[in-house]
Amino acid sequence: MAQQEPQRAITDTTLIDTDIHVMGAMGFGELTRYLEEPYRSHVEHPTIFPLPVSGWNRNIGDKIEGGNLTGPEDIQETLCEGFGVDYPILNTTSWLPRLPQTDLAIALMRAYNDLLIDKFLDDYDDFRGLLTIATQDPEAAAEEIDRLGDERGIVGVYIATTGPQTPLGDERYDVVYDAAEDHDLAVVYHASGGAFQFDFNRQNQALEKFFSVHTLTHPWGQMLTLASLIANGTPEKFPDLEFVFLEAGLLWAPYMMYRMNREYSMRRSELPLLQKSPEEYVRERMYFSTQPLGEPNDSAHVNHVIELLGPESIVFSTDYPHWDFDSPEAIDRFFAGLPQEDREKILYRNAADVFGIDP
Repeated sequence: MAQQEPQRAITDTTLIDTDIHVMGAMGFGELTRYLEEPYRSHVEHPTIFPLPVSGWNRNIGDKIEGGNLTGPEDIQETLCEGFGVDYPILNTTSWLPRLPQTDLAIALMRAYNDLLIDKFLDDYDDFRGLLTIATQDPEAAAEEIDRLGDERGIVGVYIATTGPQTPLGDERYDVVYDAAEDHDLAVVYHASGGAFQFDFNRQNQALEKFFSVHTLTHPWGQMLTLASLIANGTPEKFPDLEFVFLEAGLLWAPYMMYRMNREYSMRRSELPLLQKSPEEYVRERMYFSTQPLGEPNDSAHVNHVIELLGPESIVFSTDYPHWDFDSPEAIDRFFAGLPQEDREKILYRNAADVFGIDP
């Protein structure tokens, strides 16, 4: 019997997926082509790779298959043709800030970005990519943005928020934000879920279950980043930048808006750069991805969350190909009760504006 063509899950509107991981397809064998010694040996010989795992059981006792191998053909066939994604926005790796060796992190940063462009963006017109940066050296990160920020298909700068780094609103990173603004690139933050020993290092030590770690790490990393950005006036210093927060869901964002508003009302002298309330900066310049969409017992409560945050502040994401990714068709059911205009904002219009995509 002839194999049937994949059916698009969402056919009535454009779909932009803002969080697709391709690190699994970037095997270290391929990465070595972009590395010189001594850095090539770090990936050719995993026994000396300086990132020990944490010991957390991430696959629920082998109930979840590992691998996450995602090449460009798989993204095109499974995600684009099968799930109906028109514009996949790809990222590479979230663990560079955890590397204790700055020179190695910089070498890997450049290698990952070159491989992303060569393997995924050059041959696929609808693919878009985010430049990964190593926060250990902000000057080198800014140079990387200047090197590749105008390449076709590059639409943002990808910064991991989990790791032993200075909070990302600190003025030492202003050179990174300045470079992103110069190249008209969105700044995209992504937290991680406990893969390595440095994850969630500020609160992780006493937790007994990966359930707890995976519940808390992503929003914690994003909360810390958002508070740091506002406290240090980053949105005011860089008025043309837009900021996107991936893989922490939605509900933490309204909480942070209101909590920061209260603190700001009492401590304005601590925040002399701000010209607006924290909520105004969040609503005007910041975006939050749907994945992982929370699962209330009453699904109608999702609409209350969207109303609190505002559909104009939400972008769609699947987190493909990770085991807990959100299927576009399943997530779209939660949006069935929204006005069509709001649904389209979430599914593609907001992301098109932020990332400069012309559907």
